[in-house]
Amino acid sequence: MIPLLLLIASIILLRIAPWVAGGEVLKAAAGYAPVMALAVCSGSFLSRRLAWVVALVAAVVPHFVINLSHGYGFGAAHLGVLVAASGVAVALGAAVKAKATVVPVVGATLFSTVLFYLLSNTVSFFSGVGYAPTLGGWWQCLTTGLPEFAPQTWVFGVRQLAGDVGFTVMFWALCRRSVPQTVAASGMSPARSI
Repeated sequence: MIPLLLLIASIILLRIAPWVAGGEVLKAAAGYAPVMALAVCSGSFLSRRLAWVVALVAAVVPHFVINLSHGYGFGAAHLGVLVAASGVAVALGAAVKAKATVVPVVGATLFSTVLFYLLSNTVSFFSGVGYAPTLGGWWQCLTTGLPEFAPQTWVFGVRQLAGDVGFTVMFWALCRRSVPQTVAASGMSPARSI
């Protein structure tokens, strides 16, 4: 249970802290929050119900805190993308199960992170805020973003990938260590034991 609490705390802190700190901290740390990593590993190592709760709490609570602290609306479209991508990540984690080596778990995380990146930026493009309604405008949204925001969108995406992959490996190692050997030897699914 300790690794689970550490995972949830790290997600919430890494997701919220840069936005609350602002300025240079935001620019340096933006994007490293391992939301998809936690969702995939939750799906792989936790019971189905607990995986959904953990993934959704880690995605939704920081979203609301960030929006409230900056005076934004709750962003229903972006929140929907975040919830949908987290759901896909939990399902992929459940598909690879706790018995999987780190490679399929990292693969599921990579897929989930890229999906979230594409969906969230496409929603931003269609929101009509600053992008030309052309294929070039969509490409700008995916690569450089709007000039008044830093870092550029592609940098944010690379940070998402790095944070999610790095944390997936760490979460996978922590969760593998926390699964009792007697449960694994009994043939019972470790995912159902936590």
